[in-house]
Amino acid sequence: MDVHGGQTLRVLGLMSGTSLDGIDLADCSFVRSDNRWNYQLHRAVTLPYPDAWKRRLSDLFNADARSIFKAHAELGTFYGACIKEFIGQAPEKPHLIASHGHTLFHNPSQHYTVQIGSGAGIAAGTGIDTVCDFRSKDIALGGQGAPLVPIGDALLFSDYEACLNIGGIINVSMQLSGGRSAWDISIANMALNHLAERVGLPYDKGGELARSGSIDQDILRKLQALPYHQQAPPKSLGREWFEQEVAPLLVHDNTADLSATVCELIALETGKALQKLPQDSRVLTTGGGVHHKYLVSRIEEHTKTRIVVPDDTLADYKEAVVFAFLGALYIVGNVNVLSEATGSSKNHIGGALYKGG
Repeated sequence: MDVHGGQTLRVLGLMSGTSLDGIDLADCSFVRSDNRWNYQLHRAVTLPYPDAWKRRLSDLFNADARSIFKAHAELGTFYGACIKEFIGQAPEKPHLIASHGHTLFHNPSQHYTVQIGSGAGIAAGTGIDTVCDFRSKDIALGGQGAPLVPIGDALLFSDYEACLNIGGIINVSMQLSGGRSAWDISIANMALNHLAERVGLPYDKGGELARSGSIDQDILRKLQALPYHQQAPPKSLGREWFEQEVAPLLVHDNTADLSATVCELIALETGKALQKLPQDSRVLTTGGGVHHKYLVSRIEEHTKTRIVVPDDTLADYKEAVVFAFLGALYIVGNVNVLSEATGSSKNHIGGALYKGG
């Protein structure tokens, strides 16, 4: 497809975050003109996981191989059915589906990453070409397999000096003199949701639980001292780190205090990351965590940059938009993974294609 000639490519992006909030679907168009990529987000939706799927995905981390492969196949079929319903009576169907899938394992130090939700199942169920498995090639090239959004940040959101995403994990992407730099900063909603669930809440709405607590300085020091926080980028995180390093420190009974403490950890580590930028740099801040008003206020307290939270649609669906863009880049044969962000041996085209026809 000759996007250089201004032809539009319509892609549906699918994202399932580590916090298990739901399936984000974003119907987007991309066009390249005057040597610049432009996008339009036509519509988007978050489909909450049915309780059975949410429990299954949560428990799958410790499941046996047969259960994992069975879930991988069935989740792809489920994603395909969700997409068919979403595009339903839409006047224009997407040319392509780009699926991030659901990250089950991510351990680049041991050379593997696993995103489940079979791309073959999605393609078979929808009849639409599907690109998936965006991370594996980067791992094979010696990279972290993450973060992958920096090329989208660079090409779609270049009006900002940096982009911050507060999801299950908080990550940053910024333009520095040496190129695009990006990394996972610390844990975020994965820990905050875990704590909220202790008191019967699906999440800490508006940050009221954390706002009611007090920072436990002893636990904060232990969290800050975790070796990951001392490492230089490129680096990335998965659920493994939360389970092994963070959760064992969140042990005492005052959940509000623990929530306030985790927020302070996120804010301090984010402030440290943003020190690389000039004062008053604009930081586009998105992800489910932007609705945690207490957390955002603590981040603002610890940085001299300008935290810019966009409208709810972009705030909630930016990652799904970017993964749709990664699919667009794949299909036209353009690089969609930056080695300076992931630490891989070269820029490359990540992903695997399953034909829908």
